[in-house]
This record gives sequence, structure tokens and C-alpha cells, in this order.
Amino acid sequence: MRSKNLVRSALLVAILALAYYTYTQIVTSGSSSLTFVADSVVFKRGCLHPDSSCFRVVYRFPVPVGKGSSRIKKLIVNDFVGNMDEDVDRKDFAHLKDMLVRNAMSYDSSFVEYLKQFGTGVEWYIDVDFTQIFSTNQLITFRYEQSSYTGGAHDMYGYHYLNIDLKKSKILKLPDLFADMDRFKAIAQKAFTEQFMNNPADDAEYWLADDGSLVLPNEFGLTNKGLLLHYNVYEIACFARGDIELLIPYADLKEILVDKYLDELSGL
Repeated sequence: MRSKNLVRSALLVAILALAYYTYTQIVTSGSSSLTFVADSVVFKRGCLHPDSSCFRVVYRFPVPVGKGSSRIKKLIVNDFVGNMDEDVDRKDFAHLKDMLVRNAMSYDSSFVEYLKQFGTGVEWYIDVDFTQIFSTNQLITFRYEQSSYTGGAHDMYGYHYLNIDLKKSKILKLPDLFADMDRFKAIAQKAFTEQFMNNPADDAEYWLADDGSLVLPNEFGLTNKGLLLHYNVYEIACFARGDIELLIPYADLKEILVDKYLDELSGL
């Protein structure tokens, strides 16, 4: 009888141990995975029917959830605030939202004055949205698209890329990816010339540096097909030409990719 009790006790301990191990594995794996959800700030005035005066603002941004999210949150907030040429004392999402509300209210005041001068039936808008366009265990890229009209001859639009090293909690710049920036510029200029400047159907005039070399864009993003260099409107050509995207396959960049990103990017 005693031996049976010992066996039962041992079996119970084994079951409890297995249950505890399974529970800790589920909890650990769940908390260690970093995910992103969308949050937003929305403001509207008017917009009651198609012909009414309307001012709408939508700011949408990614919010990280999970282990290590606090450091990534700071990167996202700093990047968003910096691109709006604003400043906040604390770099968290609560203060980011406060800043965006104040920003919307400042435009609202201008909109009210605009209505007094030009009458009703006017539409102003500011839309900022994001898309996750690339993700690996270590790297992630978000693309923001902004479109707006707040008076003037035409609306405006633009793109901004946020490339993050999740393990280092760092926003990536081009020199972080390539060991030889001179070679990178040469590869980019060759690709640019082949894709645009030698195309007779593309009659736009492009702006190069005084020495004839390619001016790199302010924006770039990691994609599944290669490195995307993105020139926004007015950056190197007229507004009518629009924005210009230059895609360079990772295979063309393999020899100059830094070692820590080589495996993740060169195999794509």
C-alpha cells in the first residue's frame, strides 16, 4: 500500500511539474514576442454631409506590445515627434496624443478663419497612416503615408520610413547597413541611371549634385524584394513627376552589407 502511495505521489509531482513547465513556456513565449497594434488620434469639424464644410484629421501610428516594448515605444514616439518638427518633454504615447490633439486644434483655428474669408463648402484634411512592410526576427520597417490639404493650389502627400533593429532598439540609417557607403552610392547611381535617366519615356529633369553624382533620398525602407530608396515629391523632380521609388535588390548589395544583417537580407 505504501509503495502504491509513493508511486501515486511521484506521478502527481510529475504531472504538476509538467503542467508548471507547460505554463511557464506559454507565458514566456507569449511575453517575449513583440507585436504591434494600431492606435490613432481623430478630429473632425463639420463633415455632416457631402457638401458641408469639413475638416478632418487622422493620425495613426504603431504601438508595440510585449517584452522589450518600452524601448521601442520611445523610438516610435521620438521619430513621430521629430518628423512633425514638434517637441514634447516626455516621450510616451500619452504625450504624443496630447501633442497631436494640440496640432489638430491649431489647424482647426486656421480652418475657421479660412471659412470666414472664402465661405462654406470647403474641405481640409490631414491623414497620416502606416503600414508594416517588412519584418524579420531582428528587423522591422514601417511606412507612413501622409496626405493633406490645408489651402493652397493643390494637396500634398509624402512618405516616411521607420526602420528598426528590434534587438538593438535602434533606428537604422543607411551607414548602419553598409560597410562601404562609397560603393553603395555607386551601386545606387547605376541603378538610378538604368531605371530612370536612360528611359526615353521619362522626360522629367532630375537634380544631381554639382559633381554629377546621385543625391541620396531622405527616405529609405527595407522590403522583401530589396532596399527601397524613396524620393518624395519636389525632392529631385517637379510635383507633376510625383514621388520616385528606386528598388535595389539585396543581391546587388550583398558584398557591402554589414555582417550582422547579411543573413537576414541577402537570402531574400
